[in-house]
Amino acid sequence: MIGNDIVDLSVAQKQSNWLRKGFLNKIFTETEQDLILNNNNPHQLVWQLWSMKESAYKIYVQQHGKRFFAPNKFECTLENQTQGIVTLDTQKYTIQSKITDNYVYATASLQHQAKVESFCFKIEDTSASNQRTTTYRQLKKMVHKRCNIPILNLKIKKTQAGIPLLYHGNKRICFPFSLTHHGNYGAIAIDDNNLIRTSTGLV
Repeated sequence: MIGNDIVDLSVAQKQSNWLRKGFLNKIFTETEQDLILNNNNPHQLVWQLWSMKESAYKIYVQQHGKRFFAPNKFECTLENQTQGIVTLDTQKYTIQSKITDNYVYATASLQHQAKVESFCFKIEDTSASNQRTTTYRQLKKMVHKRCNIPILNLKIKKTQAGIPLLYHGNKRICFPFSLTHHGNYGAIAIDDNNLIRTSTGLV
């Protein structure tokens, strides 16, 4: 299982005032708040930690099939600028972060050895429908290229919990992936080992 999340930093700065009263307490633990307030770039760190929590949360939903909103129950630990751990109770999620001037991006996995490959891309039209359509199109193009499956035969359906699943006709293609988009950016994360096995017919 894998999860991912991307944050367009310029959009986040315009739309979300993390300095407003109560925001940090609602989203972050006391330890995380200390990290943020003592960081040289607190705006960037706020959204890095948020993306870490969100990517881990996506795996939680896959594991349990239910949603809830309690970001401060997911605690982030940074090993360095791009690697970390998110902990929920006794469950640990391994995190890889990518930080640019334009966005922060995180992928989460359950295993250190999971081979997570990511594809980040620009989205020109930032309407919600186009963000979703563009991200779905990018996933289909990637699967077509890797697995030689005609794009027209690929469909994406969501479960009741909102988890996207990929189908070839009426048959589900079983490999872990995660989709995300925000502002002018989108990203796809895949478990490359499982996609390779899928393309060779072993799944």
